[in-house]
Amino acid sequence: MASVPSPASEALEIIPRREFRIERSLKRGDTTYELFVGQCACCDKIVCRLMRSCGASSISIYQISAGDADNLETYVDELHADFAVDVRTKLHQLREAIAEFNSHGSFEAEELSSFRVRLIDKARLLSGRLSRTGALDQILDDPDNIENDISAAFLLGCLATEYSWLEAHEDAVFEGWAHMEGREVGRPLARAARLRQGKRSRKAVIDAVSKLYAVDPLLRRNDSKTANQIAAMKLEALRKRDNTFLGAEAIIKHIRAARQESQL
Repeated sequence: MASVPSPASEALEIIPRREFRIERSLKRGDTTYELFVGQCACCDKIVCRLMRSCGASSISIYQISAGDADNLETYVDELHADFAVDVRTKLHQLREAIAEFNSHGSFEAEELSSFRVRLIDKARLLSGRLSRTGALDQILDDPDNIENDISAAFLLGCLATEYSWLEAHEDAVFEGWAHMEGREVGRPLARAARLRQGKRSRKAVIDAVSKLYAVDPLLRRNDSKTANQIAAMKLEALRKRDNTFLGAEAIIKHIRAARQESQL
């Protein structure tokens, strides 16, 4: 199923360099398939990637050809029917990581945690051994062949890892996504509330300053003294959500901003 990328059609060549974006999204039951298209970071080829997910849990990401992307409905129907695992993509990413940290003939991983270093180093040793025996080619050539013991064993390992990850982390991932979505929804509302609060505070400060200036015109030359007097008033309009009041420093900012806007 997962095929090697080929030159993209003219319609796909308009994607900005190294920018991936969702081109299409398809639903099959409780599973979502999203097509991402962009330009490879290391070359000029257009890359098409299909992500299969169920809820907040990403199951697999497939690198597919432009032809498969153009016939996405058919590709997704076949993929959904046989539930293939993205073995080629997983191995490709792993081998890229091994090559990156072993590019100078020695293992360079100063920025990685010790656990990840050990993980990649063990993967390097296993990858080298399987490459020498030809077993790695068997996996890559026919990753979904359950009749081939080597491919089937590797596939079973992928499935076992996926299931273990879901058992341990699925609830946390769902909760994390829910928090993220909540923040996205709540952020504009919170910003609007802050703007309303700011306008209310600004008006209260301007009113208080005008009254103080009327009593003592010399305060126009002393924003600090003016702000301290306003802070001491404990005006209800300057009460914050934690029941404390706006401080003198914040009041000074309101005074100076209002003066710049010719409100004072």
